Amino acid sequence: MMLKKLKTVRNMSPVAKAALAYTFAGLATRGLSIITVPIFTRIMSTAEIGTVNVFNSWYAMLSAVSTLSLTSGGFMVGMKDYSDRRDQYTSSVLTITTLMAFIIAGVYFVAEDFWNRFFDLPTDLVVLMLIGLLVSPARDFWLSRQRYEVKYKGVVMVSLGTAVLGTVLSIIMVMAANKRGIPDVDRIRLYSNNLIVYGVALAFFVGIFIKGKTLFNKEFWAFSLKLSIPLIGNSVASQVLSVSDRTMINSLVGKSAVGIYSTLYNVSALSMIVWNAMNNSFVPYMFENMETKDGRHNIRKNVNYILLGYAVVALGMTLLAPEIVRILATEEYYEAIFLMPPIAAGIFLTSLGNLYSNILLYHKKTQYILIATIVAATLNVSLNALLIPIYGYQAAAYTTLTAYIVMAIIEALVANGVEKKLTGHREPLYNSKLLLLIAVAVVLCCLLINAIYGYAWIRWSMILIGLAIALINRKHMLKFVKEVMR
Repeated sequence: MMLKKLKTVRNMSPVAKAALAYTFAGLATRGLSIITVPIFTRIMSTAEIGTVNVFNSWYAMLSAVSTLSLTSGGFMVGMKDYSDRRDQYTSSVLTITTLMAFIIAGVYFVAEDFWNRFFDLPTDLVVLMLIGLLVSPARDFWLSRQRYEVKYKGVVMVSLGTAVLGTVLSIIMVMAANKRGIPDVDRIRLYSNNLIVYGVALAFFVGIFIKGKTLFNKEFWAFSLKLSIPLIGNSVASQVLSVSDRTMINSLVGKSAVGIYSTLYNVSALSMIVWNAMNNSFVPYMFENMETKDGRHNIRKNVNYILLGYAVVALGMTLLAPEIVRILATEEYYEAIFLMPPIAAGIFLTSLGNLYSNILLYHKKTQYILIATIVAATLNVSLNALLIPIYGYQAAAYTTLTAYIVMAIIEALVANGVEKKLTGHREPLYNSKLLLLIAVAVVLCCLLINAIYGYAWIRWSMILIGLAIALINRKHMLKFVKEVMR
């Protein structure tokens, strides 16, 4: 049986092998961050974990600005159109992100005290952030080029290697600091992890410029910026939607609250590992079958199974939240278990939004994704500013859920309209009524689960029922998997 599976893998096309390798690397990297939760929650205080999450949140938002979406926008197209000058193109585009990093650094040092108060971070951590903005795009460019050229081994080695080494070094250094009574282990964790990440990025940074030997090329700059600039708004809005709750909790409540909220959010996000794998497999299958009647029929049918499958995972994670939190965290996190249902519901709704954004991506109407994201991000920030001072950091879970509900609705309505207008098909690609029913049922079930957290026998009975339903429908799910992997 094992030999048969190995033979199947060997017979895969290079693209299929690459997709499998990228999925594995993504799952392993994300899984590593989850596995280490019980370690860090036991060797760091909630406030120290809060500082780490505040740093990562601000870095995510600033990187969306400093990279100008060049690492994800026009770069892949540039690899195609300038296939004979890829080295020169890469070094030229890296110059743009380098200049942006210096501009951001200049803005910071002009009013250092103001920005330190704004970020609620000391100078040394902001400088660490600026170093990341400078060198990290080089790593992203290199990884993107390897993916384009289907050189998946290097991608897996670098992605997993930096994640593992950075995490292991962080744990060792934090434990050593605690043993010696050294304070500020949040700094030590960030220094240790980024020493590896930034060190690897710096090597790529130097290598790209040495190999490309091009700092400025008017044609390359114009080409890349034309494709990437329209994506900047979406990138920034997405980061605001994703991490603004943590930065606002820090500003309005404190780092300890950020530590608790972020840890619970990361635990709930375990299910996203499964969803990313499912969606990454579904997208190429969907794109290949959009143009035929039978293909559209199969998409319409199989998308129901993929969302139902993820619904079982999301609800199972929510039902098991008390047990998961007790394994992964300490007692000071237990009181916040009730936040997991709304967080899990919000995360599930991102999957519904992803399904409809796939349609918009296929038709190259990504501007509507931007609009939906901006509306959701604006709503999230506004509600957080209004409700967190009144109800505490707990409100962020419900405001984020509300934002994701609005975004999913907008994407669904727009995607159905675009699909009808551009294809002329009277029947929508998806059965939206059924998908909406599934989404409403999952959200309501997640919120109602709060009431039974004290009754383990009820939760475990529901889990067994869910497993039974999944078992009954296993043939349909396996059929879908085979179709996708064909």
